[in-house]
Amino acid sequence: MGGAGVATAQGPMASYWNPAALGRQTSNAHGVAIPFGIHAALTGNVIEGANDLEALKNSAAVPTDAQINAALNKIDQPGSGLRVDGDIGVVTKAGRLSIFVNGTVDAGAVPQVDRVNTAAANIQNGTNNSKLIVRGANIAEFGAAYGREIDPLPGLYLGGALKLMSANVGYVDYFVLRENNDEGNIVSKLKDGSRRSANIGVDAGLLWDLDRSFGGVALKPRLGLVGRNLNNPSFKQPDAAIAAGYADKFKVNPQVRLGASLQPFNWWNLAADMDLTRNLTLVNAGSRQLGVGSEFNVFNRSWINIPLRVGLRRNVDETSAGTMLTLGAGLNFLHVMFDASAAVSNKRTTLQSQGEQKKTPREAAVGFQLSVLFGGSDEEPAAPSREWKAAPPPADYQPAPTSVIKNADKAHEDLKVEELKKAGETKPTTTRP
Repeated sequence: MGGAGVATAQGPMASYWNPAALGRQTSNAHGVAIPFGIHAALTGNVIEGANDLEALKNSAAVPTDAQINAALNKIDQPGSGLRVDGDIGVVTKAGRLSIFVNGTVDAGAVPQVDRVNTAAANIQNGTNNSKLIVRGANIAEFGAAYGREIDPLPGLYLGGALKLMSANVGYVDYFVLRENNDEGNIVSKLKDGSRRSANIGVDAGLLWDLDRSFGGVALKPRLGLVGRNLNNPSFKQPDAAIAAGYADKFKVNPQVRLGASLQPFNWWNLAADMDLTRNLTLVNAGSRQLGVGSEFNVFNRSWINIPLRVGLRRNVDETSAGTMLTLGAGLNFLHVMFDASAAVSNKRTTLQSQGEQKKTPREAAVGFQLSVLFGGSDEEPAAPSREWKAAPPPADYQPAPTSVIKNADKAHEDLKVEELKKAGETKPTTTRP
């Protein structure tokens, strides 16, 4: 749904989207989920320029100054680069508690152009030192999340997550015109020159279900707020990165995200999320994501359902980024659920222009999730009653002994007999129980 899930989070994945949602009971099934996703984005024309420069090197004809400068100008653009990130995990949930193991990879490449060695001979013999600076981190997380309803305030949920994080941070220079510098070597060099360290991460979430708070609110609105890595965890940089002028710590920036959702019908959900923080990516570009989406549930039964989703996502911090169209579908049968999603940008970028035109979407992503879930009620339990109740007896109250109660009953009966005799009647046939 355009990456909007802060206010609609449920099940095991609530530990990521909004841990406060773990405290909800409606559709709050328990079980295990295995998510996987990968995302790639190109900014600027850096890949096109690098491929053009390599094509000039391999050309039988001597490249002209105009061709060389055109290729270098495409590489030398502020904020341009290539970014790839992905994640895979195993998330479990029982009651209000979720335990998870996640692995994430985030890598980016930014250009640095050699404007000195620009003669045709430098290009053809590979002595132009234009390069892509490749940095990345592989982070493993082991953590637990918990959420619950705030007792005096029905419909308001609070949650958090604590994560032990182990990061492998890498750095390598990719020289465009050098031999034996393919993608496989880049991955190997990143790993060989990496540095591992550990830290902790702290997440927190808040969720407000207005329909539960006030009862009968139209469209069942919810509001959510989540903060991820609020303590700004940092990890050691490799020596090569420090020597190149980077800080000695690789920081994972905090992210604060606001979400809202509506449910016009029990088979139709609407959601929107917005980053409140501006994060700097590994290609030195700002990121602040806005996502909107809708979900339609075909069948919408507890034992079978086909959710269909559509949405839009945009980086509002980068005006030239374009808008991504997101699509998703799933199959929920009995307790097994499979889900797939894809996203693609409406803008395309050129990968190579010297002699051959190759275009690709500027940004794309795919994701899959397999879940086995159990439980989850259809209705949220009623909010605590606010009706008046009689005040409790005093702390020193002691009930009367049984003999006292019997003597009182006997006195009451004797009084009735005396009253009847005076009236000329006989003893009643029934007594007080």
